[in-house]
Amino acid sequence: MRPRVCIIQPVMKQYRLPFFLRLREQLAGAGIDLQVVYGTPWAEERERGDHAELPFPWGQKVESRMLFGKLFWMPVFTPWVTADLVVVEHANKHVLNYPLAVLARLGLKRMAYWGHGRDRQTRPDSWGERYKRRSLHWADWWFAYTEDAAAYVADQGYSQMRITVVQNAVDTRELRETLAAVTDAERAALMHTLGWAADSQVAIYCGSLYENKRLDWLMAAADAVHARHPDFCLLIAGGGPLADRVREYAEARPWVHAAGPRFGRDKAVLLSLACMWLNPGLVGLGVLDAFCASLPFLTTRIEGHGPELTYLQHEGNCLISEPNPNAFAETIESLLNNPERLARMRSEAEAASHRYSIEAMVDNFAQGVKTCLSRS
Repeated sequence: MRPRVCIIQPVMKQYRLPFFLRLREQLAGAGIDLQVVYGTPWAEERERGDHAELPFPWGQKVESRMLFGKLFWMPVFTPWVTADLVVVEHANKHVLNYPLAVLARLGLKRMAYWGHGRDRQTRPDSWGERYKRRSLHWADWWFAYTEDAAAYVADQGYSQMRITVVQNAVDTRELRETLAAVTDAERAALMHTLGWAADSQVAIYCGSLYENKRLDWLMAAADAVHARHPDFCLLIAGGGPLADRVREYAEARPWVHAAGPRFGRDKAVLLSLACMWLNPGLVGLGVLDAFCASLPFLTTRIEGHGPELTYLQHEGNCLISEPNPNAFAETIESLLNNPERLARMRSEAEAASHRYSIEAMVDNFAQGVKTCLSRS
């Protein structure tokens, strides 16, 4: 009988579809069946508007629940019971992780964790983080997002021989191809629709709209920059709890446009208008979208950035300012005032997009699965 792998996800994100589709194909070629089980978005998660579905039956959506506002429950049984390897997110809130961990410790079920190893938005001495440092040892295998995440897990005493560095990514090749297909006519038509001059200097924020993204700093910095650079315009794409706040901000400023969640070619057309990517808050996989669009990534030196921060090179493909809106505004202007520097950094960003790919991520993950399954 062919070995079976079950990956359990809280929700299915748009950007994860290419990964799971390719992973299923690659594992099938190695004689391994894949099933992915994912839950329904909870209230705050639904506001982001970036969810998708996998083909049934190998992709199975279940009605998940938040219990007491803190615990995440997924009513799923058969897929993981019959699997030879179960891969779950390493998170304290996931109820299913606990019975799986018990079975793994008893040698009755092989379980792997997938994640960062730690919560970067929480104090290291918090109860939750102390518990996570203990629980990370319960898995038979680790799929770490980045080299930095793998180093953290290993530093806690987990065997490096049982860690796979996934190199977390999006489908950079597809996005580059979609961006290359955007025409001058499409760009000109959108600029006309927005009412912006053809020579406007456009920046973009693209991602979820929630507090940790420091959109208050983004808006304050944009106001300061526009006051000194009247040709500066700002695109804000994404959904989330702060969508109404962003919409109100944009409606009062003709040089700002709130686009809502965008995907595929619609997203590519927006990106093609910009000359830089602004993200003063938490950094995540958006860095790869920026690189694909040849956009230097501007952020701030705050605590809690995602492990993808390691993809950024200050003064190369990104600029990292002090964590306040005035410093962030000055960083934006440092590029607007220096076209040669901006052009050099755009070239660095485009080059970085080739270093991270969904193909490499799938290869890494599939190899980790095969190695884990081969261990006695």
